Amino acid sequence: MTNAEFTTAYLEAMGWKDSVVADENLSVEYPACVYTFSDRRVTALVPEAMCLREEIPEGAALTEVLGVLVDLEAVRVQREKVIGLFAQFPQIGETLPPVSDGDALERMLGAMEEPDRMRGEVTLQDDVTCCISGEDGELLAAAGAVCSGKIADISVAVHPAVRAKGLGTRVAAALIRKVQEQGYIALYRVEKVNLPSVRLARRLGLRPGFVMEGARILFPEECAPATF
Repeated sequence: MTNAEFTTAYLEAMGWKDSVVADENLSVEYPACVYTFSDRRVTALVPEAMCLREEIPEGAALTEVLGVLVDLEAVRVQREKVIGLFAQFPQIGETLPPVSDGDALERMLGAMEEPDRMRGEVTLQDDVTCCISGEDGELLAAAGAVCSGKIADISVAVHPAVRAKGLGTRVAAALIRKVQEQGYIALYRVEKVNLPSVRLARRLGLRPGFVMEGARILFPEECAPATF
């Protein structure tokens, strides 16, 4: 799996055919994100309602995109960076059972702090899942994948009481192996500041496929915009 093959598969899965794409999920408060792929292709996402795509040059960086969409001198910009990593080679992982107990999954997720729960959002509705349970049947770790096109977008959750014991690596490796056997490319997203997830990706041998830079706009209270 080369960088170019991953980029092509991801763009096809998302349905992004142009260098600037209108995204209904973006808003004036979060008006742009830019994907820079490892093969140097660049895709910018902007809100549908802003209708300024033709003014954004191909390959524009996030600051350039924001400069078209908002008055940067009148607002504060809160940036975020997410790295998308993919499994370049077949993963060696054990065979683990799927998540089948929704109540046990809710109890495990409920024990996690809100930021960790949002990052490791595993659900029974995921297309592919696997888990590790304790002797009492309670979930210790779970992983799920949402599949689209050739991409399996994976999430990993570990109970706070058993972290740093290798369970996240085990369940993630098992899930990657499972989705690869079904013909998907495994994708794992990590926030650059989330060091445990970065370390997990390194242990799994995942390769950077893209960097997504997004921006939240913080307006002064007196000039907060109306919603679209």
